[in-house]
Amino acid sequence: MKGGKRRRTVWLTLAGIVVAAYFLAPFSWLVLTSFMHESDAMAFPPRWIPARPTLDNYAIFAAPGGTRSIVGSRAAENTVPSILNSLVAATGTAGLNLALGILAGYSFARLRFPGRRTLLFLYLGSRMVPGIALIVPLYLVIKTLGLLDNLLALVMTYLTFTLPFTIWLLKSYFQGIPRELEEAALVDGCGRGRMMIRVLLPAAAPGLVAAAMFAFMTAWNDYLFAVILTSSMAAKTVPVVVAGFATDVTTERTLMAAGGVLAVVPPLVLAFLFQRLIIQGLVSGAVKG
Repeated sequence: MKGGKRRRTVWLTLAGIVVAAYFLAPFSWLVLTSFMHESDAMAFPPRWIPARPTLDNYAIFAAPGGTRSIVGSRAAENTVPSILNSLVAATGTAGLNLALGILAGYSFARLRFPGRRTLLFLYLGSRMVPGIALIVPLYLVIKTLGLLDNLLALVMTYLTFTLPFTIWLLKSYFQGIPRELEEAALVDGCGRGRMMIRVLLPAAAPGLVAAAMFAFMTAWNDYLFAVILTSSMAAKTVPVVVAGFATDVTTERTLMAAGGVLAVVPPLVLAFLFQRLIIQGLVSGAVKG
């Protein structure tokens, strides 16, 4: 019996290593390429480890074009501003997503009203519509409102994709919180608003963090809507700018790799800081009905 359990542990460990390598290998290659010279990145057969590690690719983002003449220098110059634009768009999406999702999720979890189930499945059905099918009507609406090339347009667009998931997640999470907590707070004199802030929201913290991270990552990673709805550095986000390293003339692979690493850092830091709450929120939201 012990031998069988030991073999199972070994196989599960090996499987975990294989899965981890599958997901980490592309990012590891991206990081290693960002420390290479362009000649090493273009070598054949490919060189997996930098023979002459360099920080020049990262230095260019501080002074684009100052270190060497590069085709993608304009993209390098715009990378840092685009990261700031992505932070504004992603943070705004996450904040509004939570504010609206909390109110809607609580209403669906605690209140009974006509059309409740129909609305829930309508929200779920909206997530099945591919983004490419909505780009034309969304573009026309944004143009009519005069919000083209504006970060607010991106936030409004991303909300249409993140809010349905958040409502379903928080509805399930709020349903798993005992009603007695709310009733006790109301009996002690808390209004419904104070009760939500002091009792309900702290109890639902993992679900809130999971919903916020989902919205943040959706907005951060989007390329399709950002490239169509923006045209200047007033609103261009980092996926659009990093794609600019590939031109009709050539592609600066090492510079693109360095830009990719810089673009990954903010969401990666957030994921590490809140990983426990994210996992707990997603698992709890999926189990509770």
